[in-house]
Amino acid sequence: MEQQDQSMKEGRLTLVLALATLIAAFGSSFQYGYNVAAVNSPALLMQQFYNETYYGRTGEFMEDFPLTLLWSVTVSMFPFGGFIGSLLVGPLVNKFGRKGALLFNNIFSIVPAILMGCSRVATSFELIIISRLLVGICAGVSSNVVPMYLGELAPKNLRGALGVVPQLFITVGILVAQIFGLRNLLANVDGEFRTSREHPHPFTTTLGPLLVFQSHHHRTGLSA
Repeated sequence: MEQQDQSMKEGRLTLVLALATLIAAFGSSFQYGYNVAAVNSPALLMQQFYNETYYGRTGEFMEDFPLTLLWSVTVSMFPFGGFIGSLLVGPLVNKFGRKGALLFNNIFSIVPAILMGCSRVATSFELIIISRLLVGICAGVSSNVVPMYLGELAPKNLRGALGVVPQLFITVGILVAQIFGLRNLLANVDGEFRTSREHPHPFTTTLGPLLVFQSHHHRTGLSA
């Protein structure tokens, strides 16, 4: 009877478990979905920034093909970084554990968020390309580690329910990126939610979930 009561207690969805699930998914999977869609709406503005930067260096504007190729490289750096990140999962998990790997993975999102925010000041589109690669690594690591982390935290009868939460937050991230990409919000030249004249900052919004994730895990002390 005592064992049965203990089993029922372990199978409950506690507040700490719910918070750990939501924050882990929000701090990792959300960014995956967000960065997948964040490049769509401001594409024309970003290409204009690329062209103006090139003109400031050489005195000539880029032709259509080099400009399109450069933007294609920028977009494709994210899945390429995801490939690299997936290869890093094993070594990171073995060395730092599940929680430690997620906390270490913050580096691959905080650094590119800062680089993207500084790219306009530095007049360097190379920073954006490098940032896309780094945030892709972040997505590749988190998309593998978060399900492992939640699978070890959750009791058997809740693993299926909690296991779909990362996928849910990926779609939420895509939705938020599409909303922020509206012309009257962030992806515009004259909107009030902007940091500079032509460089909208939907990219740098990815920094917020990381700070929430890191502060939460320092408070709860959950480990895996």
